[in-house]
Amino acid sequence: MRGRRAAAVVALVATAAVVVVLMTAVGGASSGSSRSPIIGHQAPALAGTTLSGASFRLRPSPGTTTVVNIWASWCGPCRNELPMLATAATRWARHGVRLVTVNTRDGPVAARTLLKEVGARHLLTVQDPQGRLAVTWGATGVPETFVVDQRGVVRARWVGQLRQGWLDSQLHRWSAQ
Repeated sequence: MRGRRAAAVVALVATAAVVVVLMTAVGGASSGSSRSPIIGHQAPALAGTTLSGASFRLRPSPGTTTVVNIWASWCGPCRNELPMLATAATRWARHGVRLVTVNTRDGPVAARTLLKEVGARHLLTVQDPQGRLAVTWGATGVPETFVVDQRGVVRARWVGQLRQGWLDSQLHRWSAQ
């Protein structure tokens, strides 16, 4: 009897842990502005091949604030936020903001297909098929978004489906230095 009870408790705890991990991975459990060990520090390396086949390396650029968004085609909240990101990339470009997306743990065909479906083909997208870039940035799931100031310092992080109001407020704050 005691062994069964212990096994049931272990199974319950394991199931709860899996649910928390899965909810976090799709932005359901902890959506919103979030602290991260990289906030206040130089942005981690972000280099790779874009979906168009070009090489890309993130470097601080005076007068340029960068938004880094980590996403995957199999992620529902990512699909929902991509049109807003595409619009924001165009709208904020004239204010010295560039938007770089990182397609993680995914394939280029699936990524291109989704970007086309949601009208976001013009987004600069770096491929991260093994998820190494996402790990380097401290992402705990997808989507996640980071704001990097003009000196290359990470200033803010959003976990889960991005909200337009949060993005606009961060860009007003960090692009007007």
